[in-house]
Amino acid sequence: MNIGIIVHSQTGNTLSVAEKLREALAQAGHTVTVDRVEAEGKPDGQPIKLRRAPDAGKYDVVVLGAPVHAFSLAPAMRAYLAQVPPLKGKRVAGFVTQQFPFAWMGGNHALRQLRRACEAKGATVCGSGAVNWSRRSRDRQIAELVDRLSGCLAP
Repeated sequence: MNIGIIVHSQTGNTLSVAEKLREALAQAGHTVTVDRVEAEGKPDGQPIKLRRAPDAGKYDVVVLGAPVHAFSLAPAMRAYLAQVPPLKGKRVAGFVTQQFPFAWMGGNHALRQLRRACEAKGATVCGSGAVNWSRRSRDRQIAELVDRLSGCLAP
């Protein structure tokens, strides 16, 4: 299966989770590409301009990953999801990373935003999760997320 992990990462934390997921999926025999969403400038009330917006249509399955900003999905990922063509019939999974120690401190809201945006585009969301970067259990959270998403993406 051809899997695209489309990720927005500013500090490298979200990208590191995407790479761990890529490794696990590749070991399971899938063709996996990590593709980055990149935005220009910083949001200051102006619309986000995407410098790089990967083509989700070229993948059989898509995983979306982004950080949490201000208790919400990162503006660059929201902009990407607003402009991505329909994902009708495509299976999608998602994850977020956040500095706060508990998912209820923005992670859950960001995941709901991601789910709603994907479902509005016709996708079927098969799994999601948040990694709380400041927790000592971060490595375990990442491992559990990789296992959960790998399982839901299997045919």
